[in-house]
Amino acid sequence: MAFLPGTQEDLAPSGAKARFEANIEAIGIVRALTAEERPATAGEQQRLARWSSWGAIPQVFDEENTDWVTERALLRGMLDEQEWRAAARTTINAHYTDPAYVREIWDAVARLGFQGGTVLEPGSGAGTFIGLAPASARMVGVELDPLTAAIAQGLYPGADIRAESFADTKASAASFDAAVGNVPFADVTLHDPVHNASGHSMHNHFIVKALHLTRPGGVVAVLTSHWTMDAQNPAARREMNELADLLGAVRLPTGAHRRAAGTEALTDLLMFRRRDPGEEPASDVWEMVTPVTIDGERVKINTYFADYRPDHVLGELRVGQGMYGNQTLRVTADLTGVSRLLRDTLTEIITSATERGLTFTPPTAAQEQERAARVAADPALFDGSIQATPDGTFRVVSGGELLPLKVPKSAAVELRALLTLRDGAIGLLEMEAATRDDTDEIETARARLRDQYDRYVARYGPLNRYTLRRTGRTDPDTGEDTHARIVPTPLRILRGDPFGPLVVALEVFDEQEQTAAGASILSGRVVAPTPPVRGVESPADALSVSLDRTGRVDLELIAELLGTDGPDARAALAGHVFEDPSTGDLIHAPEYLSGNVRIKLDAAEAAVKDRPEFQGNVDALKAVLPDPLGVDEIAARLGAVWISAATHEEFLREILKAPDVKVENPLPGMWEVRGGRQGILATSEWGTQRRPAPDLVQSVMEQKRIQVYDEHRDPDGTTVRIFNPVETTAAQEKADQLQERFSEWVWENPERARLLADEYNRRFNSIVLRDYSSAGEYLTFPGMARSFTPRPHQRAAVARMIAEPACGLFHEVGAGKTAEMVAGVMEMRRMGLIQKPMLVVPNHMLEQFSREWLQIYPRARVLAASSQDLTADRRRLFVARAAASDWDGIILTQGAFARIRVDPATERDYIEQQVITLKAAYDSAKGEDRMSVKRIQKRLLQAENKLKGLVDRARDPGITFEATGVDYVVVDEMHMYKNLATESNIRDAAIDGSERASDLHLKLESLRGRGRDRVVTGATATPIANSVTEAYVMQRYLRPDLLEEAGLGHFDAWAATFGETVTEMEMSPTGSSFRLKTRFARFQNVPEMLRLWSVFADVKTAEDLQLPVPDIQARADGKRAADTVVLAPTRELQAYIDDIAERAERIQHKQVRPDEDNMLKVSTDGRKAALDVRLVIPDTPSGPSKVDVAADMIHRVWEQHRGREFLDPASGETSPVQGGLQLVFCDLGTPNKDRWNVYDELRAQLGVRGLPDGAVRFMHEAKSDTDKARLFAAARSGHIAVLVGSTEKMGVGTNVQARAVALHHLDCPWRPSDIAQREGRVIRQGNQNAEVLITRIVTEGSFDSYMWQGIERKARFIGQIMRGSLDVREIEEIDSAALSAAEAKAIASGNPLMLEKSIAQNDYTKLQRLERAHSRNQSMLLHTRSRSKELMISAESDASELERALPGVQDTSGDRFRMTVKDRTHTSRVDAAEAIAYWAREHNLQYLSNYAERSLGTLGSISGFQVNARAVSSLGHVQVQFTLEQLPRTSFSLPRDQVLSATVGLVQRLENRVSQLPSIIEGLYEEIRQEREVLDEAEQRIDQPFKHTAALEAAKARLDRVEAELVELSAEAQSETPEADADTPQPDPPQAAQSGSESPRVLTKQAVRDFQPSFGPPATPHTPPASANVTVTSLLREASRAPSTEPPTPSL
Repeated sequence: MAFLPGTQEDLAPSGAKARFEANIEAIGIVRALTAEERPATAGEQQRLARWSSWGAIPQVFDEENTDWVTERALLRGMLDEQEWRAAARTTINAHYTDPAYVREIWDAVARLGFQGGTVLEPGSGAGTFIGLAPASARMVGVELDPLTAAIAQGLYPGADIRAESFADTKASAASFDAAVGNVPFADVTLHDPVHNASGHSMHNHFIVKALHLTRPGGVVAVLTSHWTMDAQNPAARREMNELADLLGAVRLPTGAHRRAAGTEALTDLLMFRRRDPGEEPASDVWEMVTPVTIDGERVKINTYFADYRPDHVLGELRVGQGMYGNQTLRVTADLTGVSRLLRDTLTEIITSATERGLTFTPPTAAQEQERAARVAADPALFDGSIQATPDGTFRVVSGGELLPLKVPKSAAVELRALLTLRDGAIGLLEMEAATRDDTDEIETARARLRDQYDRYVARYGPLNRYTLRRTGRTDPDTGEDTHARIVPTPLRILRGDPFGPLVVALEVFDEQEQTAAGASILSGRVVAPTPPVRGVESPADALSVSLDRTGRVDLELIAELLGTDGPDARAALAGHVFEDPSTGDLIHAPEYLSGNVRIKLDAAEAAVKDRPEFQGNVDALKAVLPDPLGVDEIAARLGAVWISAATHEEFLREILKAPDVKVENPLPGMWEVRGGRQGILATSEWGTQRRPAPDLVQSVMEQKRIQVYDEHRDPDGTTVRIFNPVETTAAQEKADQLQERFSEWVWENPERARLLADEYNRRFNSIVLRDYSSAGEYLTFPGMARSFTPRPHQRAAVARMIAEPACGLFHEVGAGKTAEMVAGVMEMRRMGLIQKPMLVVPNHMLEQFSREWLQIYPRARVLAASSQDLTADRRRLFVARAAASDWDGIILTQGAFARIRVDPATERDYIEQQVITLKAAYDSAKGEDRMSVKRIQKRLLQAENKLKGLVDRARDPGITFEATGVDYVVVDEMHMYKNLATESNIRDAAIDGSERASDLHLKLESLRGRGRDRVVTGATATPIANSVTEAYVMQRYLRPDLLEEAGLGHFDAWAATFGETVTEMEMSPTGSSFRLKTRFARFQNVPEMLRLWSVFADVKTAEDLQLPVPDIQARADGKRAADTVVLAPTRELQAYIDDIAERAERIQHKQVRPDEDNMLKVSTDGRKAALDVRLVIPDTPSGPSKVDVAADMIHRVWEQHRGREFLDPASGETSPVQGGLQLVFCDLGTPNKDRWNVYDELRAQLGVRGLPDGAVRFMHEAKSDTDKARLFAAARSGHIAVLVGSTEKMGVGTNVQARAVALHHLDCPWRPSDIAQREGRVIRQGNQNAEVLITRIVTEGSFDSYMWQGIERKARFIGQIMRGSLDVREIEEIDSAALSAAEAKAIASGNPLMLEKSIAQNDYTKLQRLERAHSRNQSMLLHTRSRSKELMISAESDASELERALPGVQDTSGDRFRMTVKDRTHTSRVDAAEAIAYWAREHNLQYLSNYAERSLGTLGSISGFQVNARAVSSLGHVQVQFTLEQLPRTSFSLPRDQVLSATVGLVQRLENRVSQLPSIIEGLYEEIRQEREVLDEAEQRIDQPFKHTAALEAAKARLDRVEAELVELSAEAQSETPEADADTPQPDPPQAAQSGSESPRVLTKQAVRDFQPSFGPPATPHTPPASANVTVTSLLREASRAPSTEPPTPSL
């Protein structure tokens, strides 16, 4: 039986204590009803109705309110923690409505035509609107507080009461006939992406959502805050007006809810009629507000009340004090007549609505039919859950309802089988999670699921099967047809189900073979419930449990685990945790003692002054603070961000003797140098006439190339710029001299050196890296499959993801990055660190990633979507599902991720943020004396337009990134986003930017813009593949804050600080000569650069992981590295290379049009000729080619392994097919049926040598993924002996390693990562060989040398970042891959001494720099010793003087205050302050120039000491410096404005300077102690010898030896060159092995190794006698007969 409310007197009492007692009684009744499982009696309903929640008595939750201690304790005892929190939340908006008003509202709804239907009450409270509803209304109430909801259900058992937030309520649009109620008022935004995407405050959000849920023709009547109508922003009102017409509004008097709700809130009753779609709004008057004057105050009220219907305000508008003392709008009236006034006003509104035809209309037949088709879903089911019905159809959960799901008849039977598998898997996992015992019930369920799976596979095939279909499009990069991956219709439909991924995870699927085997869940337990830890033995164990459960230090939990109280637990954690003085939070010691510890130390030292207990923080931070770097360890360069513009200016003024030089640095990476361009010093000593020194310095600081061009005018008047090599070389030399002089000069002045070293240490030497190697040991991974055990490096990666705001998982292929990403997001979600992660994977990885996730976490709930799932008709469905359910993760393909647009406002903010630094610099540079205004404006315009172009792309409307609710992004294969727009003046470093990269950056920045620090994890095995800027780009994605803090926001600023553009000798593109080239190739200050990188970079190489992969077969010198086979150029190749050189010369001098010939064509032709001259000319080569050498090597390896047995990868049994597999990589000369090519030639030669037909196959034969799968299967099974392909076609996704015994490089790819990808095809897990042979075939004196040189340069940088040691200040060495490239370069160049000289010169130069740095450091130490002595003497003198003055100090505290100002004594501090202000004006302080400095004389005296004042200029502003006579160290300065308007604070500051004398004296003695320590340290280090003296002498001797040998070679070459006639026939060039042994300078690979001691022990080179008919085959046979003397060939 339902309760019927009477008057307000029958409901909540009026007094606060009486309300509390009524609430307590109601709680007791609810508890009894629940326990006894019975309805409330009539008497109990009467007492339940007196419940008023807590909105009118919030003081009960105020811990500081002592009047409510007893009541608070009583309530605490009755509620659990969740109920207590829910009750406390109701204090902000739980205010109930007087029944008298409710009756009038219901009466108005009825008069509008409502005769019955389903009615929504969005904030039902205890249910007054429900209780007074007409019998024909079917009421649905929504109430957040579970206790209030239970009370409402007890009062009105026939109503549908939902205990949930209205923001979480799931209901279909237009599912209610009407909505009534009093919506909660609060300036709080609830997360509801479907119905509150605009972020309205709570009351507006509830109204908008109620309108959405009400059908057209229905009415909505709500009481709401007057701010709904009066807010300046019309957005909410406009959204309401888009849905419904406002029939009328009534403003109730202030205090109308006083009796019922205890609030003075001003409220409006709004009456709406839901409009049919497409109808125009009846009026928009009420959308706007109008300013009016009330009680002399200007306020804004809604135009409806101001101009249209002021009579609908039930009283007089006034401006008065609100209930919280603030100025607010009020309506005053006699409250006793409000009900009558409300009835009369509503009558007017109803009459007007009736006349306009805007009344309630019954539901149409279509609406009734649609409603009848709706079936309520189980609230526990996620959106998207598919349900099979008994009638053979299917339904899907959407918005809390089961909607019909269209399924083709042909797919229905299989879909039912899949749903059976889904339900069986869910049931089994729930059973396993409930108990640790393997019960009969569990075993039966597992056997049933296994049987269902076997029957499914037998009938349909693997769950993950797919086919490939041509899309009709071609890949823009390869020109090949693209294919779409097609899955069967039932599986495609199942993918939309939240547990669809669980079904496909029931098997382990081989993507290549399309074979499957049952997953672990079918054979054993995968879920084991973790028993709760109830107690521990040690604080360390308790801390581990706390970190595992919550991700933080939970002192309450730790105390519970230790069985003690909070203070004792805190004491026990000493050393394990530290309190952050800034926040008061407890921080785990490894976290607190890492990161930027200098900032933390500053905070701790500031806090320890007031709280001595922070001394432990100070001591611990000092212990880990990196040792300060001395001037001998820091490399200073022009343009470095830590060296100010003023220092650069001082440098130029000094060396050029030019006082007019001005230097500005308005932006990182932008410099401006003016003046000083005249005179001998600028144009001769330090510059040239064409490029004066200031010009060169600016170019160097901005990382610009130093070049000089001459300008000439053609006859047609066109100006032509011609490169001047002589002037350029001269300018480059001067630039190098300036750079070198600057790097010395900055340290020559000891004081300047000290300040710069301090600044460098502050910026770059404050980061302590956290050791994560054992950081993940505490993790227990609840919910992880028992069959999966994370490896130590995976635990460490997850711990880093938990601890860091952003993380880069840069792990070798095979490290298990998928498991790391999945476990990381699952743990962060469990700990509450993130709510809704989104994982972005390559397009082809969606199914595999989803499957592996569920195999690792079988009970996870993931939503997967490809681009097809975001088509026009499914976008809103996807966003609704993403936002409405509590997903563990949302998996999107890269294509789908790109289709989700961000809100246009976010795009505007992104563009604004990207150019905000430029704008700030522009604003500060507008003065007439500023030099960089135009340059900044130009860059600003360019940046804005470039960003707009990247961001302004076609995207899908109606779906936004913000609406999904995603708060964390994980990006797999992060290197695919490396092309982020990056500006740079360094050649080859600037990146134009791609739309894909800008889109990702925009979305990450939008998350950061919402106040989130924890936003992203990126995973890739190759974070840096080809460009220097890729390391910087990764930092911009992951930790831009580190760059900004260090002042490295611009790439060129980063490069100037850590990089060095060096000019070194490199091979020309033709390979025929050397030339000087300036490149970004050397790195200094390496430890600091790597610290910035290593904060977020979790790097794991193959060596780190010790993966089970084969070794590279050892070479003759014992090194396990790729072997290089050298081939001398043929006569035809040498002639062609000469022609290439002439072409390059013509192009350089612009003697040929770019469309006729250009360097790209030259480079391509040169590479082709180096591979085989037949690719560019029709002549048959006069000697052996690469194809000949490769064919012989491949044949010999085939012979060696043709009888070997291998295991079948699928069965594990010995395969009947014998023989190994060799891979051959060649990017040029690919198959072409119309002309000669390397591929077909190689196959033909191998056939001649005996390889059977079909044993040699090309990757280019595979035109589709299906073809590739067949080809790979044949290779794995042994039916293919040699597989030939390009890096593009065979470098990625080629899993044929099982039998791979050798890999051969016929040419050199462009990128180091390409080499890694190539060789990764054989050096890979799953290879059954213990070692593999890798060879590189190089043509001497050809383009090969240029290519291998480029690889060396690029690999050098990658090695420095990925493997660099933090102990090395400067890196010029190269990693193992680059060493092999260096060897190939030296061999191809024809003169290994060139490389020897380069290395020797670099070693010698580096040691010279170290010696000079040592000398500078000694000078610095001498200065430090002298300075410390001076400071100690000064401090001792000042301390003595202050101690002598102490007895004369007069007490001025309290009422004893006395101060003399201008000979007049004041006893009031206020009077003294006024006197000081008057004194300041008398001295015309307000009129002083900003640069004025003069004495202001004596101000007066205080505490017995005379106060003197002086005006000083500081940064263009006047400050007043106050000094107490005879009291050193007591002066201080204030801006003149503060002195002119002096307050008591100035007087107290003067007092404090005297009263603090004991503290000042104590500080002086501390200063003396510290300086004594500095002095002792300096004394110990002075006169220490240079520790690298012996190495310096050895390097000099080595360099002298190499230079002498080069001179000798040059002389020999000149003496042996005959002066032949041009027509005289020249002898053929020597071939690879035809050089006679009598020549000591013949280039062989062994000769190179003799010049490179690191390549192995020297050996005596020997070559066979020259022969006119020598062949490669004979050479290799000869090599096999005499391996001890022949130059090494590949070990076969």
